[in-house]
Amino acid sequence: MYGSNVESHSTQITLNLPTDKLSSKVAICTTLVNPIAKFALMVTPIIDAMKSRFSRILPNKKAARLILSTVLVASNVIVALLLPFFGDLMSLVGAFLSATASVILPCLCYLKISGKYQRLGFEMVVLIGIILIGIVLVITGTYQAVKDIFDRFEKIKK
Repeated sequence: MYGSNVESHSTQITLNLPTDKLSSKVAICTTLVNPIAKFALMVTPIIDAMKSRFSRILPNKKAARLILSTVLVASNVIVALLLPFFGDLMSLVGAFLSATASVILPCLCYLKISGKYQRLGFEMVVLIGIILIGIVLVITGTYQAVKDIFDRFEKIKK
């Protein structure tokens, strides 16, 4: 956890695991399964939208889905390889959109739907506190991601 052998990438704990132990290898492989499984889930609506858009051009539905899926995955890989700061860009998107969509917006929607915003009570105070924490997370995360991107550009210029 501490010492000179700890990697500086604190966000990737897998870099600090010993590579010679079986438990570390299992942990790393398990960690890799999560983004791979999420990718297919997140890309499915995009592929469905593209399939409906290009359905007239590509009459065979199975072939169209296969072609569109392959092109989309290949384009994602190419973008990730060509942009040297792709991880920082994803950090920016994640910091801004993920916290907004998973912390702030649900609380605001609940307040609007339930009508709790019209009277001050314990629940209203807790929801306002959660919203404020979410806003702080969005601001600090976005600031750090933008700072990392600018630092990356400064290193490229030198």
